Amino acid sequence: MVIIRAKVKNCSCCGTASPQKEILSCTIFGQPDLDMRPPPMQRQTMAAWIEYCSHCGYCSDNIDDQNGTTRKNIIESPDYQAQLSSNEYPELANRFLCYSILLENENSLAEAAWQALRAAWTCDDANNQQGAVPNLEFSSQLGLDRCIQADALRRAGEFQRAKELLQHQQGGEERIKIWFKFQLHLIESNDTRCYTITDAQKYHDLHIE
Repeated sequence: MVIIRAKVKNCSCCGTASPQKEILSCTIFGQPDLDMRPPPMQRQTMAAWIEYCSHCGYCSDNIDDQNGTTRKNIIESPDYQAQLSSNEYPELANRFLCYSILLENENSLAEAAWQALRAAWTCDDANNQQGAVPNLEFSSQLGLDRCIQADALRRAGEFQRAKELLQHQQGGEERIKIWFKFQLHLIESNDTRCYTITDAQKYHDLHIE
């Protein structure tokens, strides 16, 4: 069960008050997808993960976070405003991408990449292939990061790029190795379907040498 309520907040960029979504409770069933997209019921709360000021366009995980003033020049920039109003992406995806722009400008690359990935999830859920492959620039190339990037590429049919990302990865946690092995199997099979972490574990259990 998902319970979301409206909460009025003041935008730290322009000072305008507006209602924002606040998650009160969410029951979680199932495992995330291979790109870490949450299971269905939790996925329903994504609109509450990003807040938006309809007056100035500020997008953030918390618009009264006191960062709006320092971000004002970027928020008012043509690139930011063009992304916010882009017809090529769902409205929610545009908001995640705008927040990603702000974070990237502050050199918070890992968090910017996560926001861009959330935009890709939104596009995929809306069957919008235009935004299915975000430009993910994680600050550290950990095994999990590579798995997430490879899954986004595979889902978009970019099999060679996905394979190149994974083929030189060595070592790491056992769970990461399991996800890598399953991901490579899907790539070799030219499979663009959605799979979960549970699917990866089942594949591993069936192919233990």
